[in-house]
Amino acid sequence: MESLRNLAARRGYFLRREALRLGIDDKALHRGVRTNRLVRIRQGAYCHVDIWAGMSRQAQYLARSLAAYDLSVGEVSLSHLTALAAYGCPLWNVPLDRTHLTYMGKGTSQVEAGVTRHLRGTLDATEFVERDGRFITSPGWSAIGGLSLMALESCLVAGDWMIGQRLTTQAELWDLKSRLNQYPRTRHLEVAIRMLDGASQSPGESRARYLFWQMGLPSPLLQWEIRDGSGRLIAVCDFAWPDLGVYGEFDGKVKYGRLLRPGQEPGDVVFDEKVREDAIRRETGGTVVRWTWVDLSPYSAPSRQLGSLLSRAA
Repeated sequence: MESLRNLAARRGYFLRREALRLGIDDKALHRGVRTNRLVRIRQGAYCHVDIWAGMSRQAQYLARSLAAYDLSVGEVSLSHLTALAAYGCPLWNVPLDRTHLTYMGKGTSQVEAGVTRHLRGTLDATEFVERDGRFITSPGWSAIGGLSLMALESCLVAGDWMIGQRLTTQAELWDLKSRLNQYPRTRHLEVAIRMLDGASQSPGESRARYLFWQMGLPSPLLQWEIRDGSGRLIAVCDFAWPDLGVYGEFDGKVKYGRLLRPGQEPGDVVFDEKVREDAIRRETGGTVVRWTWVDLSPYSAPSRQLGSLLSRAA
């Protein structure tokens, strides 16, 4: 079982056929599931319970999807949401209950056992690439296919990340969308692509930009540099409306973890951020508004404060 455990630890699953090759029969696999040592993640694929429990929801989704690919008959490619997950793109508030595969040749569109198989459509051979031993749609096609299955807020989280990682561009997504105009579920892509900005550095920042749009507020400048009179960099703000004297920050645990220096405690980072905020106010004479995950609502205190500040300044 040690070889199978190594497989599961590395990729999140092992296949029944791999177990059979090692002399582990179906009775042993069923016994492992019955005694809560193994979990069957889909027909023909298993993982050790402790390894599975330690994986994130998105990592579990990717493992189930890769197992489905490995068990597929015929030439298929990872695509849509599944391809985005394989590229490492964060999928926020997206149902992760279906694996998406696209035929590389001829096939019949199918929806079965947690897997959707898409027709090739307008994709040509160059838009299927090999990655980690499997075929996957190109980053641009993966993005446009995945975004077509998401609500607008989720589109910003995923699309911002793909552009920020330089896996695709806004121009490429516009071009690909023009080839999909006759397909259902693509109308909202025009708004989504127009709003994408790779300067957003986290899902929280992307969600905050959706919030500003939802509230009808002017779009902020992103990663705005604040410098003192000598030109020394004081801070880089997540959002800025410099003409209106308003600056915004999104604070999340991920951000504090990123800012943590060796030997620092989280409380030290919070204090440093307060000093930084005071410096922004001092240099700009403006106001700083902060959001956390729980504040990403039009009705939160920071959002109401921002709306009031921008309406007064305008």
